[in-house]
Amino acid sequence: MGTRMEPKVSPSALPPEVATAVAAQDRALAALVALAEALGTPDTVPTALAEAEAVLGQAQAALRRLEGVQEAAVAPAVALGTLGDEDEQRLRRLGAVAEVAAAALEREEGRARQWQRWLRAGHGLTMGLMVLCGTVLSLDSARAALGVTEDGHLLLALAAVAVSCEVAWRGLETSRRHLATAVGHQRDMALRLRDRARRVAAARASAEATAATNEAMAEVLGRLEKVTLALGTLVTAVTRDREVTPWGTRGQGFPSAARALGDIVVALEGHEEVTRRLEVAQGALAGQG
Repeated sequence: MGTRMEPKVSPSALPPEVATAVAAQDRALAALVALAEALGTPDTVPTALAEAEAVLGQAQAALRRLEGVQEAAVAPAVALGTLGDEDEQRLRRLGAVAEVAAAALEREEGRARQWQRWLRAGHGLTMGLMVLCGTVLSLDSARAALGVTEDGHLLLALAAVAVSCEVAWRGLETSRRHLATAVGHQRDMALRLRDRARRVAAARASAEATAATNEAMAEVLGRLEKVTLALGTLVTAVTRDREVTPWGTRGQGFPSAARALGDIVVALEGHEEVTRRLEVAQGALAGQG
């Protein structure tokens, strides 16, 4: 009964909860009309109301299930919105730039390491010369042959060279550690940018692939929400009228239901057959709303 959804995607692409929701919508429309028409013969209202309450519970359950499915289905679009309108190619370019910077820093670190090896070798050579020269200069004959004194400046010069090599090595070690840290940061940035580019691409592809399905589910969900609300409104109105004038009371009337039908007819615009019958039922209650 009423206007059915015209699927914009293959039914096989829609989750089974959609078919369940459409069936629940049809039952809810039928129960709505049955309850409205029963108001003209108060003796039949209790049965129609009980049926409407049962169908309402089923429709609400179907609504909750479909809402859960839709929430899961729109997750890719939510993820894309979280990522923003970022440009996948721009992220990849930035990742490449970070990778180039890491490579350049790595080369600098390699040069610093090479200089450290040279300085370590120079330091070792200088220390060896100091030991050798100290031994040679301890001999009177060697000093006489070289024309130097025991307290000559040669050992002092070698010691200064050794200290200079050690200081330079330590300075390069500090620089090398900083360069290694910078390389790690650049590599980490490149990795994160590439990973973000992949997530942006995946989210966009997933959102585009599920767009039609999400639209179809949203349409069904919207219709079911509207019909469920209408049925719930009429059930509540009839129950309220029953509390005012219990069944079997002389002059049983349904003023709340009559007013509710006026609102429901407007809300269900598009369900032509349903609204036509509801208008007839409302006309039969003329003067009660």
